[in-house]
Amino acid sequence: MSYQRLGPAGLLVAALALIGLGVVGPSTSDGGLRIPPGVPILLVGAAAAWWLRGAAGAILGLVAAAVVTIASVGAGIGPDLIGDRGLPVAVARWVQVVGLVAAAYPLGRRLATRRSRAGTAGEGARRDRGKVLQIGGLLVLCGVGAELLAAYGDSTGDPGGIAFALVFFGALYGAPALLARELARRLGWGWPSLLLVFAALGTAQAGLIDQSLFSADYGGYEGWEENREPTLIPSLGLSGYNAYSFIVGHVIFSFAAPVALAEAWAPARARKPWLGPIGTVLAAVAYVIAAALIVTDPESRSGSPTQLLVTAGIVAAMLLGAALVGRSRHLDHARPDARGPAVWQVLGVSLIFALVPELLPANWLGVALAGAMTATLGTLVLLASRTGAWTIRHTAAVGVAYLLVRGLLAFTYFPLIGDVEAGPKYAHNVVMLLIVVLAAWFALRRRDCVGLDTPPPSGSGGSTSEGWGLGKLDHRKQLSAESASRAAQSPQ
Repeated sequence: MSYQRLGPAGLLVAALALIGLGVVGPSTSDGGLRIPPGVPILLVGAAAAWWLRGAAGAILGLVAAAVVTIASVGAGIGPDLIGDRGLPVAVARWVQVVGLVAAAYPLGRRLATRRSRAGTAGEGARRDRGKVLQIGGLLVLCGVGAELLAAYGDSTGDPGGIAFALVFFGALYGAPALLARELARRLGWGWPSLLLVFAALGTAQAGLIDQSLFSADYGGYEGWEENREPTLIPSLGLSGYNAYSFIVGHVIFSFAAPVALAEAWAPARARKPWLGPIGTVLAAVAYVIAAALIVTDPESRSGSPTQLLVTAGIVAAMLLGAALVGRSRHLDHARPDARGPAVWQVLGVSLIFALVPELLPANWLGVALAGAMTATLGTLVLLASRTGAWTIRHTAAVGVAYLLVRGLLAFTYFPLIGDVEAGPKYAHNVVMLLIVVLAAWFALRRRDCVGLDTPPPSGSGGSTSEGWGLGKLDHRKQLSAESASRAAQSPQ
């Protein structure tokens, strides 16, 4: 067997070992079979390593192996290996270890082989690796921003649960974020259209997939009824507060903020497609599978046929609006010589606009004020983006502010379901906040060049009113160069 096939085979062996561990280990509370969360992670990694023969497959396979290894160590694999829970458990654990080691070597060798290539092929491989890391980072950040950063679930502080959640929520939120961004960038749409697509995805998630928008007591979360009742509209069967929180929350935390940061990690790729045909298919399949698992959950059966039909119509209208806005874009009337805000100023103002709505009561006044503040910030960003000084870092700063506020507020409460000890809870908060801080640092740091890859071609600095800074990545440098050129050509 070649080392190209040994990697996926090792991951598959490790997955089978975990299934065996579920068979010989303790059963669930109702006597059913316990399937460890590492099984789907390893299966996805094995599939990626098999179908993606280049660096992308190797990286995804190694990430799957690393996540399962970390989760196993956190779950206490040591006593299992020495037989404290019996011989069958020890055998299953050792087979898992052998499978992971057998996968790590060929996958690492594949990466090393790619890295050793020189010349143009080597440069292309480095760019491909950068794009893969950018995509992987976006998948993780979508899962963190949408669910894990808020730390409201019973998986808070559980390494195994977090590892599974990163994969599952990466498919549920990261995959559609990738697909929406891919659609917008291939069609030349900017952020207004992209936000409408994200709004459609958020509405579909809350109204069609998990149907929490229409639930009177979703998942048994503490405080659900108290937040729902003050703004309940009986004729519609939904709460105004929940509608705002769920849909706007998905737009910001599940999609827009992670995409804004991920694009700022490598500005030269911000306007370019990231996915090829295989990547697009994989993202679509991952999203469909994750959404199907939610839809088939009995908790996700709250909407009536009429509610679901109306919600589907709203989703379709949002997608149509995105297409119309994208097609009607016109030349930007930006003032290149106008002074724009500094990145830290955008971050500071956005922090205020992100924090205040979180402190408002769950009544109609709170919903109105929160909606007004969100709309005001959007208007300010739109106006500021019409100046030549607005860059992709400014756009990322808005997303950073919202993620930081969510991460910091998570320290002030305990999970809304389940019993989680203080130690794991606060450790979870710290780790998730550090992920956001690290992502923010990569997005907001100053660079000597436009991006991590080759800069965009000259003449691409023009923008449309749809762009929100994507066409002005280095506008001030361009203006300085033009001024210097005119000065050099003028008579002395």
